[in-house]
Amino acid sequence: MARKVAVTETTLRDGQQSMWATRMTTAMMLPMLPVLDRAGHDAIECMGTAIMDSCVRYLKEDPWERLRLLKAGMPNTPLQMISICLGFSVGKALMPDDVLDLYLQRCCAGGIDRFFLMDGLNDIRNFEVPIRAVHKAGGKVLGAVVYSISPAHTDEHFVQKTRELHALGADMLVLKDPNGVLTPERVRTLLPAMKAVAGGRPFYCHSHCITGLGPATNLEAVAAGADGIWTATRALANGASLPATGSMLRHLAEAGYETGVDPAATAEIEKHFYAVAERHGKPVGVPAEYDPSVYRHQMPGGMVSNFRAQLEQLGLGHRLQEVFEEIQVVREDLGWALMVTPFSQVIGTQAMLNVLYGRYKVTLKEVEQLVLGYYGAPPATVSARLLDEVSNRTGIRPITERPGLTVEPVLERFRRDNGPFASDEEMLLEYLFMPEHLQSLRAAGPLSLTDSAGSIVDLVRQVASRKDVRQFHLVM
Repeated sequence: MARKVAVTETTLRDGQQSMWATRMTTAMMLPMLPVLDRAGHDAIECMGTAIMDSCVRYLKEDPWERLRLLKAGMPNTPLQMISICLGFSVGKALMPDDVLDLYLQRCCAGGIDRFFLMDGLNDIRNFEVPIRAVHKAGGKVLGAVVYSISPAHTDEHFVQKTRELHALGADMLVLKDPNGVLTPERVRTLLPAMKAVAGGRPFYCHSHCITGLGPATNLEAVAAGADGIWTATRALANGASLPATGSMLRHLAEAGYETGVDPAATAEIEKHFYAVAERHGKPVGVPAEYDPSVYRHQMPGGMVSNFRAQLEQLGLGHRLQEVFEEIQVVREDLGWALMVTPFSQVIGTQAMLNVLYGRYKVTLKEVEQLVLGYYGAPPATVSARLLDEVSNRTGIRPITERPGLTVEPVLERFRRDNGPFASDEEMLLEYLFMPEHLQSLRAAGPLSLTDSAGSIVDLVRQVASRKDVRQFHLVM
C-alpha cells in the first residue's frame, strides 16, 4: 500500500501573502470554498497575524467575520493559521501572556482547528503559553523549528529544538524554511535526524521556492520521511511562495505516494484564481531563477523588491548589495537571529541604516530589545560590544527569563478602562489596532460578499448563495 502524504493547501494564506501582499479579499475566496472543502487536503491554511492585520488596515474587513465565513464555507476540512509565539506580528510583537492566551482561544472558537506556531529565534520557551492556550481551547499545534544557515544552525541545534518542542507537547513537528534556502541535499540528512526525536508524531516540511529549489526540496523531504508538505494553487505558487499543488500532486503520484487530493478540484481552484488575478491585475507565480546571493542574505522574497524600491527612491539603488552583505554582520552581532517574522524587517532595516549612516550610529529600538533579551534567547551569543553599548545607552540590563514574564497582565485593566465591549473579539481589535484603523474599518460597513470586478456568472452565483437575498436586479 502506498504511503499517504498530507498536503496542506495555503493559497488563502501563504500563497496570497507571498504573491499578493495579503491583499486577497474575502469575496475573492468565497466561490472556491466548497471546492477547497471537498478537495481532500490535510488542512486549509487560511489565516495568520499578517492576514488579520491586512484585513483591518488595508482591506477594511473584519478578520473575525472573515474567519466565520471561511469556517461556514469549509466545515469538513481542518482550518489552520500561522502565528509567531510572542504575539501579533505587526505593532504588537510581544503581547502579555493573558492577551496572547485569549487571542489564540478566540481564533480557535472562530473556527481554527490547527495552529502553525513559530519563533524567530527558535527559543522554545516562547511556545509555552501558545501551546497551553491552544490545547485548552481544543486545538492542535504544529510546532515549527525554523531553518536558517549560520554557524549556529547546526544539526545539533535543529535536533535539540525538535526534542524540546516534542517535550512541550506539540502535536505535529515542522521543519520550516521560510527563505527557501533548504536544499535537497541538506534535507536528505537533516529531516530524518529531526524526525527521529519527534516521538512518532507527524513530521512535516514547509519550504518556499525563493531560490527555485522548493519543489525539489519538498519532494526530497517526502522521500526522507516527511509526512506532509504545503502547496498553493498555481496562480499563487512558485516565486516567493510554495510549490504548485497540481504539479506536486503529479510528482508525488509518479513517485508512488498517495495524497487523497482530487485533481479535478485542484484544476477548478487553479482556474478560479487565475481568473481573479486577471480581473484584478494581480501577479501570478512563475518559477524563480536560481540566485546564490539568497543563501548569504537569506532575505524573504518580498523584502528584496521592497528594499530595492526604497533605496532607489533615495537614489541609492546601487548600494543594495552592500545592504545584503551588511545583513550577515548584523545577524552575527544579534546572535544569528533568523531572517523571519518579526526579525527579517528589523535586521534588514538595521543593515540599511548601517550602510547609510555607519555601523549602529542609528539603532532601531527593536534591535536594542533583541540584544537585551526581550524577544528571547538567540541561537548564539550576541555581540558583547553591542550589548554593552545598548545597555549603557538605555540604562537597561539584559534579561534571561522568558520575555512574556516581563510584561504585566493587562486584560482586566484594558477591559475596564476602554470597555464595555460587545465581545472579546471586539476588545482584541481595540487592543491590537490604532483607533484610526478601526474607525476606517467601521466606516466601510459590512464585509462585501461579492467580488465587484468578477464575472457575471460569479456574481450571480455568490448573490444566489446568500440566505439574506430573496431577489436582485442586475443592471447592465
